[in-house]
Amino acid sequence: MAQDSVGFSSDYQFWMQKLSLWDQASTLETQKDTCLHLPRFQEFLRQMYEVLKEMDSNMIIERFPTIGQLLAKTCWNPFILAFDESQKILLWCLCCLINKEPQNSEELKLNSWTRKLE
Repeated sequence: MAQDSVGFSSDYQFWMQKLSLWDQASTLETQKDTCLHLPRFQEFLRQMYEVLKEMDSNMIIERFPTIGQLLAKTCWNPFILAFDESQKILLWCLCCLINKEPQNSEELKLNSWTRKLE
């Protein structure tokens, strides 16, 4: 399990970088790169959901402080969202961020932000 966690963390950083590059999805090269890597990214999303569903929202934010950025960049990429499977897994991941009983304003903000993306 620890080795899986290390691999996931490495993949997480790789995809954060890719998503940042894909922000400029208007170039043909970026579009091709997105489509080329999409099956691997979908698999990463599945793995991420498997990790996230075992944690509460506070633990998720503590362990993955940039998870909001990663999911937001994914939400804003039309090439990723063009596939139903990507949308479905993305929604599963977003639902993991919702705190069922928010205790403070930060948790309320996170819930509000997450619901807006859904």
